[in-house]
Amino acid sequence: MLTQNQNRNFDSIYKPAGPQIVVRHINNPGNKPPPPPGKPRRRLFKGLAITLLLLVLLAIAAIGVKSLALSNKVFVGQKRNIFQQVTDVIRGSSGHLSLLGEKEGQINILLLGIGGEGHDGPYLSDTIMLAQIKPEEQVVSLTSVPRDYWLDVKNIGYRKINAAFAEGFSKHKNWDEAGRAARDAVGKLSGLTIPYFAVIDFRGFEKAIDQVGGIDVGIDRTFTDYKYPNETNGYLSPVTFTQGQEHMNGKRALIFARSRHAAGAEGSDFSRSVRQHKMLQAFKSKLTSLNILSDSGALTNLLDTFADHFHTNINAGEMVHLYQIGKDWGAENIVAASLDPETGLVCPKILEESGAYVLLPCGGKTNKDIETFFKNSFVLGKLSAEKSVIWIATQNPKSLAYRQTEQKLIDLGLTVWPITYTEVAPEQTVIYQVNSKPATTTFIKNLLNAREVTIPPPNVRVDTTRSDIIIVLGNNLKLDPVVTPPPPVTNPPPIQ
Repeated sequence: MLTQNQNRNFDSIYKPAGPQIVVRHINNPGNKPPPPPGKPRRRLFKGLAITLLLLVLLAIAAIGVKSLALSNKVFVGQKRNIFQQVTDVIRGSSGHLSLLGEKEGQINILLLGIGGEGHDGPYLSDTIMLAQIKPEEQVVSLTSVPRDYWLDVKNIGYRKINAAFAEGFSKHKNWDEAGRAARDAVGKLSGLTIPYFAVIDFRGFEKAIDQVGGIDVGIDRTFTDYKYPNETNGYLSPVTFTQGQEHMNGKRALIFARSRHAAGAEGSDFSRSVRQHKMLQAFKSKLTSLNILSDSGALTNLLDTFADHFHTNINAGEMVHLYQIGKDWGAENIVAASLDPETGLVCPKILEESGAYVLLPCGGKTNKDIETFFKNSFVLGKLSAEKSVIWIATQNPKSLAYRQTEQKLIDLGLTVWPITYTEVAPEQTVIYQVNSKPATTTFIKNLLNAREVTIPPPNVRVDTTRSDIIIVLGNNLKLDPVVTPPPPVTNPPPIQ
């Protein structure tokens, strides 16, 4: 129960005409409160970024431990002799070298995972992820890109975005040119300049995992793949993974990472991407536990493997500097987002000409909306991590003001429930944190020009297990202009 002073303080903010706020839940028989927050809609992709930093060390070691030819396999698109590479490392370690974009405040690196030789579509990108690094703010945003997104790839034509790297390699037989094609494609999608790429061949990880004695991987749920391909254009016997912890050799780990034919959620590309990150994280943990960098013999064997399976256009000095930037960062410095259909930005479509499954901007959405998604990836990642449930109080849940506000929050991946407010609306939209959700609160305050209050709305039954933030819409809310949505996306040009 609020005290008299608390009510006076609250009323001075809201300026209501009547003494009470009456709340009821919409479309909820019996006036029952909304259910508690569910499972997160997106998962953080931390393993790949952490593993990249570890591979930085391995690649740098190639200069000192192995020959120039070996280091040139790793560092592609560069004509640097061993003396120049060592000089680069010295400059990078002393802080006299910066990465492209660093002075502007953001370093962009495209991270790719491919199957490698011996697999169908060996150079198709299984995993596509854009790492945006802000050194001054000590934060990394990892945005997962759907491999089925359909676009016009520079100098190649209309393709799924995962074909850009493969087409570039097929055309030039060159890792750097393949990386350039992939960078151009993701740059076109995101609206960002992407100067760097790093590609990992998962076939190389299979060998490397065996070299370190296997890895321990956590399996989230039991699943069986009945159609995992073998090397003779047939299928392996059904392969089952059981929920829990499992020690895997290289072959088993690769099947776990690449399985795509399981029933249910584990058959999705999203789940497969999560499993690949798990494998990379487990590999990183194993290397750390073995202290592999201090064992010259084991390090040399790993370098021999990685030289043919890990390639980047980041030079040796830049990699040293990149490692120094992030060496002390932990999971709290990493946020992630996924450009998937749940965002409402990309939608599935079947091409009439070929029957191919692709993703395109949803009706009413354009590439500008997708560019905004990448631009806001740091905030979206934080919002995704907080997984807030929002209650919106309004006089009329069918009003344009409510519907536009609700849609904006849903587009951010937030869970939204309406409640009605029968008194006079406050002059300024008000926001109250039920549970501490600082990133979400700050974003909503800026989005709605809202004022945060420290006491809950009177007569609202606050339930900390079912709601994180309560918003009462005010008269200051600015409405977006109502426009007629564009016609549905027509069929893009056929596959060439």
